[in-house]
Amino acid sequence: MKSQSSKFNGFKSSSSVFLRISLLSYFLSLSLFSPLVKAQNSDQEINPVNNGELTPQQIATLKSLRIDIAVPSYIPEGFFVSDVQITPCPAQTPINAKGVCRFGPSYSIIYRNPQNNCFEVNAIGGGIGGPDGKYSRKVTSKILGEVNLNIDITRGEISQPISEAMGKSPQADMWTFPAGNSPFYQVATIEGKRLQNDKYTFCSYKAYLTPNELTKIVQSLDWLP
Repeated sequence: MKSQSSKFNGFKSSSSVFLRISLLSYFLSLSLFSPLVKAQNSDQEINPVNNGELTPQQIATLKSLRIDIAVPSYIPEGFFVSDVQITPCPAQTPINAKGVCRFGPSYSIIYRNPQNNCFEVNAIGGGIGGPDGKYSRKVTSKILGEVNLNIDITRGEISQPISEAMGKSPQADMWTFPAGNSPFYQVATIEGKRLQNDKYTFCSYKAYLTPNELTKIVQSLDWLP
């Protein structure tokens, strides 16, 4: 019995030593490697690469226009790029140093969700104009400056500010007045059927995004690297 007890005590002692060594190795590994992982995550947060969730092929298509491409870094949950449309400057048309001709070029990046709600980020070179929004608010974009975000258009009436309640409610026909210095950039919702550049886009007629969400999209616009 004494011999078995000694053997058992020896086993417990060896197990205890092994456990202490294992724990020491574990904590050493944490102290050595955790800071490296944290630093890598920190770098990713500081220097995010914003490609607007575009594929390499879509990026190449947009960059073929040779103009600055604005894309959102904030994309509402559930939305994905469903289409990219471009229209280059007509052949043999004079093009300035910014890649702009009289009526172009233009692009549209269409984002869609599973419920078939859509919004787009687009740009066009050349002259612009149009009505004011029926309801409007000013939004600051870091790349475009002050931008007018609108709901619907005026039909002889005076434009009214977007109220706090409206800002939280889904609205149809939201758009920003094209901003920039040719090309001009815009964010807008798409409802129903639209024909553009001989191509139809079909989206839900139902309002989905709120002015507050569209504001976040506008504020997040940045240049495609």
